[in-house]
Amino acid sequence: MTVRVALIGGPMYNALYTRLDQFSQQSGVQVEVAFVGDHPALNTFLATDAAADCHVVSTHTKYTPSQRRLLAPLDELLTPAEWSDFMPSLLELARIDGRLYGIPRNIDVRLLHYRTDLIDHPPATWDELLDLARRVNHPPAWYGFLFPGTESGLFGTFYELVESANARLFSPDLTPDIENDGGRWALGFLRACYAEGLVPPEIVTWHYDEVHRWFRAGRAAMVGDWPGYYADYCATDSPVRERFALALYPAGPAGVVRVYGGSHTFALTHRGVEQTDAVALLRFLTAPEQQLLEAKQGSTPVRHSVMQRIEQHATPHERQRWATLAAAIERVVIPPKFEQYPLVEQALWTTVQQAMVGAIAIDEALHRLTDRITRIVAGNDR
Repeated sequence: MTVRVALIGGPMYNALYTRLDQFSQQSGVQVEVAFVGDHPALNTFLATDAAADCHVVSTHTKYTPSQRRLLAPLDELLTPAEWSDFMPSLLELARIDGRLYGIPRNIDVRLLHYRTDLIDHPPATWDELLDLARRVNHPPAWYGFLFPGTESGLFGTFYELVESANARLFSPDLTPDIENDGGRWALGFLRACYAEGLVPPEIVTWHYDEVHRWFRAGRAAMVGDWPGYYADYCATDSPVRERFALALYPAGPAGVVRVYGGSHTFALTHRGVEQTDAVALLRFLTAPEQQLLEAKQGSTPVRHSVMQRIEQHATPHERQRWATLAAAIERVVIPPKFEQYPLVEQALWTTVQQAMVGAIAIDEALHRLTDRITRIVAGNDR
């Protein structure tokens, strides 16, 4: 048969898909890529009727609750011994009401990347980062600090800043607590970056890949970026090769470091779980050999066996990078599991962006964000 797949695409992910031909050669099963795109586009596709015709799909633990009707539970797919190779915390993250709806692909957290030819040592706090960005800012040749300026990337950056300021985007009852000094500081940080020209004006249209390309091209002094881009930064044709270093995110006003994250996963649809060939492809994509390939690209593996192999052969520099990623994972802030979460992201980033560019006052933005989250969680959003 032909196995239909829907995939997250981009430089962080595409290396794995070169192995699809290997799977076809080994199994005799053809793989049809029904969709590939960034996460906002992938989420839109997975909400259509066409997604039900797919067998294997990429998803993310923060979006899985909203896609539950499409996905099949996977608890019986592997043996207990096979499941034990995965980090238990990530398997738990992929569960909804005790059932497993995805097999982890990686751990999704950011580190601070900074140019060693411009910066001697990384900033310890976000306020220090802002001051440093002002000092090294040199547009249009390069800018002080980059972050995604639209959609889920901007929302995630705001989420990190809010939590590091001891405000709460989601309290235990899912209501926000951001109309306070922490919330004002978080939006004020983003507004300062934009108003002072520490970021290029076109950042308001940038997702993750655009930010990555600018730092790689040597056009930024600092960026918060994902592990999967690391190999591209180190490539022989990279302008920043051997001219950048990694560090844990800075601390916020509350003295804590918070990194927004989760786990990319592969899942089966209800149609896919009934097909032996689709199950075989899912097992192939999440096998140790594939996780090792992605780890060599920079992604953090989620299998104990793969991490052990990586650490055994790592150079001192590489071991330091893995240690920094481990420290970031300990400080991760994970979105709560609820079906309306993608709607929260979609609804809120526009208000965050309006505050960032100065179109609305910061206090007004925080009030709008609070009201919108409250209405969405209560099911009263119109």
